[in-house]
Amino acid sequence: MSTKILIINYKAYKEAFTKGIEIARCSGEISKSSSVNIIVSPPFTLLKDTVKLAKTIAQGVNEVEPGAFTGHVTWFELKQAKVAGTILNHSENRYCDKSGGLDYSRLKTSIEKCTNAGLETYVCVQNLDEAKEVLKMKPTGLLYEPPELIGGERSVSNSKPEIVKEFCSLVKGNSNSLALVGAGIKGREDAEKSVELGSDGVGVASGIMKSNNYRSVIDDLVKGLNK
Repeated sequence: MSTKILIINYKAYKEAFTKGIEIARCSGEISKSSSVNIIVSPPFTLLKDTVKLAKTIAQGVNEVEPGAFTGHVTWFELKQAKVAGTILNHSENRYCDKSGGLDYSRLKTSIEKCTNAGLETYVCVQNLDEAKEVLKMKPTGLLYEPPELIGGERSVSNSKPEIVKEFCSLVKGNSNSLALVGAGIKGREDAEKSVELGSDGVGVASGIMKSNNYRSVIDDLVKGLNK
């Protein structure tokens, strides 16, 4: 069985700062003792702390080179922070053009800059049409996340099983990228279902960050991914 992936997106929750370091420590420990590759994605201000404890990726990057770009994040900054890569195009931080559509050109540039720098890229897509376009850019992985399910009580694997299955087949049949799913993933059952549908892993945010027992949740997800 291929190694499964669990990406923990801290977002900008208060818990990211009050519990984020311990979640990274816990993730690193569980990852070492299991066959699941656990990756944490904390706010930028925590990156240099979490890289010492667990595999870490950033929450985004801009397509620009180092220079006069106030408020931007470059691939060079991520290399200096010694992270493994970055999430790109999350529903809460999309590469939108002026009309509100997805700016594939900017996204492609970011993927290429990161890839050339040896950084992994996990690109979020909202539907199969986006997935087809992003596959051409050869990211490390695609993360299918229907925006209406993010942060909700219904998981993508149980709400849209046919689309998840089609997404996984699309990715695996047309690329070397990983097929990951997210949105509403909470525990072992959701993880198991995603694997049954062909997923290489899951992305989780509130299900872990808002839990009073994050170690137990991570353990359950790992068990589900190992099924």
